Amino acid sequence: MDPRGGRHFGKSASDLAWSHFWLSALELKRTLDRKTPFDFPAKVKAGRVLLVGEGNLSFSLALARKVGVSATNMISTTFETVAEYSEATVGNAIALRRLGVTVVPGVDARNLTNWFGRGKFGSIVFQFPNVGSRNPLHGRNPNHILVRRFLESASEHLVDDGVVAITAVNSPHYDGAFDVDGAAERNQYDIPVAHPFYFSDYPGYTHVKTKDDGSGALDAGDEFVTFAFQKKRQAVRKWGHR
Repeated sequence: MDPRGGRHFGKSASDLAWSHFWLSALELKRTLDRKTPFDFPAKVKAGRVLLVGEGNLSFSLALARKVGVSATNMISTTFETVAEYSEATVGNAIALRRLGVTVVPGVDARNLTNWFGRGKFGSIVFQFPNVGSRNPLHGRNPNHILVRRFLESASEHLVDDGVVAITAVNSPHYDGAFDVDGAAERNQYDIPVAHPFYFSDYPGYTHVKTKDDGSGALDAGDEFVTFAFQKKRQAVRKWGHR
């Protein structure tokens, strides 16, 4: 039926062209800049790594087991307080500490200075940021605001050649919601480099949302991307002279 009340007996060439365009747009995903995944283990072995928004801590634990003795370079944080930890999260926290990882609960990724002062890191990692809300904030998707504020905060805690890594579902919906390019530009980062991310590389990693409704990233899609951000050279020089 025509939404204006009439009945369609056929479509014009322009109607068909628009339909094809719309269907192809729905299938668009972020074009990957690299064929290889972002090398989280190499970053841990190279220096201090801060992980934020770690939920049930299963990614941190899988990563720590891969890097062995270098796990002492890791600080793994959760937005949840200890009182909010599930039984699985408590177990993962215990296992991480046994491997030498520092675990810090109740950390807001938007204001890292509150917890880490002037501390610097070679890499800062945020796996699948999601505020659990679609209500606009300042006229933008709240997930974009979260990423933007996180990048702003992280910039104060990166070494000069440091990297911020954010992993998300690779879909047009998430690309539009997060607008990582816009968040990067606003905070003086280069446009991020997109790598594939595979859950199978991290056995035991079971992602859950901050506001856990029993679902996670695996329920939202079947393709995932890690965005690697670095500060623009002029911004690095500016902050280096502060």
